[in-house]
Amino acid sequence: MTRVNELLRIRELLQRRRREILTVSLGTHRELDALKQQEKDPEYEEGAQSELADYTLSSLVEAQRREIMLIDAALRRMDENVFGECVDCGTEIPMERLEAMPFAIRCEEDATSHELETRGGRMATSSL
Repeated sequence: MTRVNELLRIRELLQRRRREILTVSLGTHRELDALKQQEKDPEYEEGAQSELADYTLSSLVEAQRREIMLIDAALRRMDENVFGECVDCGTEIPMERLEAMPFAIRCEEDATSHELETRGGRMATSSL
């Protein structure tokens, strides 16, 4: 399979994942709204459970929002024909890395360097 075909396959996977997240997100928003309506009921006394559920659902909504942003950015890079190109050194990011991390904007070497710099220099440990 050529790199172009592999990139098209990744695009399809990203678009499918985006649709899945939006579908799940609608359900999450409905659950969050229903929970907030329950809290208005004077007989609803499970305050701690309600707060935990609210926190959990809100965290899920935020994670979904972040993933949509990453997908949109990757799709934009595809449209601009720069997807799969390291933003630091300009080399082609290996297909194996893009398949594992379709949001990757750096080759593994530059990603490691960037993470070490972000975490406080060479004494920091990489999470890769």
